Amino acid sequence: MSFVTVLFVATALAYVAAAMLFSAHLRGRGATSERWATRTLGLAIAAHVAFLGTDYALSGRAPLSTMHETLAVLSLLIAVSFLATMRRHRLVVLGAFITPVTLLLFLGAALRGPVGRVPDGVRSALLPFHIAVNVLGLAAFALAFAVAVAYVIQEQLLRKRQLGGIFQRLPSLDVLDSLGFRLVTIGFPLFTLGVITGSFWAVRLGSASPTNFSAGQGFAVLAWLFFATVLLSRVAGGWRGRRAAIGTMLGFLCAMVAVGGYVLRGFGG
Repeated sequence: MSFVTVLFVATALAYVAAAMLFSAHLRGRGATSERWATRTLGLAIAAHVAFLGTDYALSGRAPLSTMHETLAVLSLLIAVSFLATMRRHRLVVLGAFITPVTLLLFLGAALRGPVGRVPDGVRSALLPFHIAVNVLGLAAFALAFAVAVAYVIQEQLLRKRQLGGIFQRLPSLDVLDSLGFRLVTIGFPLFTLGVITGSFWAVRLGSASPTNFSAGQGFAVLAWLFFATVLLSRVAGGWRGRRAAIGTMLGFLCAMVAVGGYVLRGFGG
């Protein structure tokens, strides 16, 4: 087993442990679970950075040059953004929802298809920009997804008048609604730039016609439409709460299907 593989496995196990500790904290099992959850997530991030650094050093490739490297960076960015944002706002409990997403994306980085040559038609200075804005947008959407899941759970508990346990540990509906809106507002313009630059390259490669439109491109556009609807409906139609949360969840799931489509396309040649 190579050193890179050891680091990958260690990182994945650390994320698993962090997810379990955050889940225990959400359920109120153990007074020290929050502290250990954040420490374990910090350990996972450190191992993640070591894995990426070692992988880049041994492969000689630039960061974000392949889809699996993009997933590895995206999962790291989500974890770092969560710690930086949620600890400041004392919303560590949301780690029970965001850590599994981080783990899933990191495990997706292990699905390494053949590394093909970047077509001449898409090679330009805008390619790193296209990837970067997509990664940043998806990171914001991932946090918004976790907030939306927490909102739906909290609302269901309130409707059923189950006001103990998890209900007391989750933030209020107003806090979740406001935070979810801010995160979607951050992610949407970044993701929009990614869709625009992606469409630009699709036109240059001649793949913008309906017959050449890939499933990944289709779900990316669908994700954009969901998030656009959420923002427009909140501003113009007064959408708040459950409908906005469900729209956010559907948008993120479509974005993840789009990412999965690009990963699988790498194996198809």
